[in-house]
Amino acid sequence: MQTSVSWKLSRKDKESQEEHCERRRRMFKYIKQFMTPVMLSGVFVGTMIGGPWMWLGVAIICLVMIGGDGLLRDDLSEPEYSQKWILNAALFLALPFLLVTLWGLAWATQSGTSDFLGLGALIQTVTGYDVFAARQASTWYHMVGAVLGTGFTVAGYGTNIAHELTHRTTDPLSMIWGRWMLAMSNNADFSIEHVYGHHETIATEADPASAKRGDNLYVFIVKSTFQGHASAWRLEAGRLKKKGYWVFGPRNRMLTGYLMSITYAAAFYAAAGWLGVAIYMAQATWAKVVFEVVNYIEHYGLVRVPGQPVMPRHSWNTNKVVSSMVLFSLTRHSAHHEKGDLPFWNLKPYPEAPEMPYGYLTTIFAAMVPPVWRASINPKLKEWDEKHASREELEILARRNQVLGKVNLEKQAA
Repeated sequence: MQTSVSWKLSRKDKESQEEHCERRRRMFKYIKQFMTPVMLSGVFVGTMIGGPWMWLGVAIICLVMIGGDGLLRDDLSEPEYSQKWILNAALFLALPFLLVTLWGLAWATQSGTSDFLGLGALIQTVTGYDVFAARQASTWYHMVGAVLGTGFTVAGYGTNIAHELTHRTTDPLSMIWGRWMLAMSNNADFSIEHVYGHHETIATEADPASAKRGDNLYVFIVKSTFQGHASAWRLEAGRLKKKGYWVFGPRNRMLTGYLMSITYAAAFYAAAGWLGVAIYMAQATWAKVVFEVVNYIEHYGLVRVPGQPVMPRHSWNTNKVVSSMVLFSLTRHSAHHEKGDLPFWNLKPYPEAPEMPYGYLTTIFAAMVPPVWRASINPKLKEWDEKHASREELEILARRNQVLGKVNLEKQAA
């Protein structure tokens, strides 16, 4: 009798534990959407503490993303979400978070007793920490850490969330919210060229954001920036002319995008004069560089026949768990390009898709050192040629003398 009762209690305890674990899993799938601002808060905190602590944000970003991706398993989960308002809240949180981060950088650019919008007095009152003395003791090489950390935040959080929001082309609030974040990296063209250009021309000669095999990263950054900008102007001018509007009027999203960026630069000027503008431009330029490196690694060396459907094989994918959480499943890039209008929470992992050499940040750093990049990506390209490419795509590569895999075009044709 006692054994029977013990067995029933044990079974009940086990069921209770399973229910508890399930509740935790249900909660975590929402909580993890807020991991990014928690991690990136180190940028603002370090900026305000001053001195060597101004590198805190960069250190946390590298430690969490590189270390986490290296140690943890891939994320192949496909959770279902009933509370989508929480997911949208996580997206819309990005703009106010970034405004505070930029506020901190603008404040740190000042000197003496200057206190842009009272930020220093506020923090000193709340914490008791003398931020003014810490700022005076900080040097230019400390400020470099704050600039790099802010640029990483603008690129990895701002541009990434803006990417998600500006795909919602029929939602005015999402569009304007996203464009204000893109303006932080002087990226007025992205919401136009990416949606109406890149998604149509991906992995073809016509796409400035798709790097060819052998393209030097630093040449690509300049080329992609200017050609993408020119493409956005062509697309926007065509849209306005089709609707009968003046190309250089107030409906031009390129011009209004410029004004958004000028607004941020003006705020930095109000804080610290032309030095403030220089610091703003430095973080914006770094954010833009990071963004273009991401473009470089996401489609490097892949080809597609113009006019044929975009398939998962036309993007480099990764399911590294920390990259996936921090970047709101941008990592599931193969699924994103297959169906560009899907929200991030509906993207599938596609483990069979072409896979990046490492997680996102590690791959970004690898791409910045050309010999390391070639050693990392060429085996992946060889695998793509042999397992993923169509005969027509291999013919494109053959015409460029860029086939790396062991393939027989005549046999494939037969």
